[in-house]
Amino acid sequence: MPRDNAPSNRKTGRIGATVRSRLVLMALSLIAPAAILMVLLAAIAYRENQQRFEQQLIATTRALAVATDRQIAQGQATLQALSISPALRSGDFESFEKQARGAVPDRKAWIVLSNSDRQIINTLVPPGTRLPPSKLPAPVWQKLGQGSPRVSDLTTGTVIGRYIIAIDAPVVIGGRLHALSYIQEPRAFESLFQAQGLPIRWTGAIIDGNSVLIARSRSADQFRGRKATPDLQAAMSKSDEGVVRSFNLEGDPTLSAFSRSPANGWTFVVGVPRSELNNSIFRSMFGLGLATLALLAIGLTLAIAFSMQISRQVRSLAMDARSITDNQIVESRDDDLEETAQVREALRRASLALRAREAEQTLAADRQDVMINELNHRVKNTLAMVQSLARQSFGGRDETPGLAAFNDRLMALSRAHDLLTERTWLDADLVDVVTRTLEPYGKQARPSGPSVLLAPNAAVTLSMVFHELATNAVKYGSLSLPEGRVEVNWSVHSDQRLTIIWRERGGPAVRKPDRGGFGARLIAASVKHEFAGTVQTDFLESGLVCSMTLPLSERLTGPAPTIANTNWSSLAPGVPAQD
Repeated sequence: MPRDNAPSNRKTGRIGATVRSRLVLMALSLIAPAAILMVLLAAIAYRENQQRFEQQLIATTRALAVATDRQIAQGQATLQALSISPALRSGDFESFEKQARGAVPDRKAWIVLSNSDRQIINTLVPPGTRLPPSKLPAPVWQKLGQGSPRVSDLTTGTVIGRYIIAIDAPVVIGGRLHALSYIQEPRAFESLFQAQGLPIRWTGAIIDGNSVLIARSRSADQFRGRKATPDLQAAMSKSDEGVVRSFNLEGDPTLSAFSRSPANGWTFVVGVPRSELNNSIFRSMFGLGLATLALLAIGLTLAIAFSMQISRQVRSLAMDARSITDNQIVESRDDDLEETAQVREALRRASLALRAREAEQTLAADRQDVMINELNHRVKNTLAMVQSLARQSFGGRDETPGLAAFNDRLMALSRAHDLLTERTWLDADLVDVVTRTLEPYGKQARPSGPSVLLAPNAAVTLSMVFHELATNAVKYGSLSLPEGRVEVNWSVHSDQRLTIIWRERGGPAVRKPDRGGFGARLIAASVKHEFAGTVQTDFLESGLVCSMTLPLSERLTGPAPTIANTNWSSLAPGVPAQD
């Protein structure tokens, strides 16, 4: 049976991971938790910055409320001082008007005294000017009647015809309720935004109890009197203070903080563009982000640098391993890591051991060659001695019947020994056995078949079988004539059988012998006992056909019984009718 003892070098197609990739993954696995922690810290910092920013916005709205209340308190103080004037109490309105005009000399505010019918004094206009009727609504008079001052929402002045803010205080003159008012235009409150130092892109606003804009840090005249945006109104209706993501009156997205004053019910709003808010927070987090990226870059750079060093050493180990196959000694290196130094030392010891073992094997092979040649020489001497003894036993004459056949058998056995000696008594190829046995017959013999390895004993046995068939063909078959041919064909079947067919053509007519000779019995016994096979011989008019079927087993490819194990006693001596 054909065998292939060569190691398989087939590639699996799998690409293994490299040391560099593993080290990079290890570095990433070490850096990843730190990076994740930094991301979490960044998220926490973002939230804290946002909360701190929101608190700053609320603090700004509270400061606006305090500043506004302070400015309103100044007007209330002016009214309180005027309300205790003796001229007012006595109804001397002319004298009181002089006092009132002196209380507001800069004309940024003015004093109005009115009753339920008309205005009595208005310092905004020259003395003696005809004044319009009073337009204070009934709920205002009702509140003033309870003795409570009040701060109005945004309203329109009857004299000035523009938006005003009025601070009203009740006074009783001659037993009748009057309203003493400190009146300002809304722009008087816009200086408060500058005092708070609002950035140019921030928007501050003061909204009255009706959600109407009183004053604004930007574009106040354009939007004064307009309602606050719906989302801000909704937030203000739910809480007195808070932060909401909304849109300003220009339609820009903002983060707006609001705070309502309990003194007058006004709401103070500070809005910051969301883009500026994000930029501010991102600027504060920029350093943390840079630190994270720097950590990743340093980790990956170090991992790649270390992996290159380790990769070079691992590759050098692979080269040292390949050098062992070239019978080279692996040398140690000073730059090895501890682990690679241990592996390289093991490779060095292995290379020394392999070289020593190869030297021993070479010496043993030389001794084996000498012993095999000596054995072959002794075998040939023994065969020559047997041949000489046979010649003497048969009377010393070459024409003695049976002597030539015996000599031919000895020569076949000698050629088989020569073939095995050439292969150092390893497995022989069936092609070589057939070719060597039929070599004396030149082109008259045509072997054909695949390579099949035979154990040494099996090769000797088949060599004897082919010699017997060839001897019979020389005496009685196709090889007895010059034009005769012998074809030896063999094939290996899928059912683990080796079939060998000996076919003779072009020889004399063949007839079946009356009895079997020694050669026929030798062939049948050899095939049966050596290979557990079968032999079928057909005597056709075209020539002899001998078919042998041998099972493929250890008898062909491994240890097989020697010829000495054959039961030669079953082969009766005598001259065969057809040998």
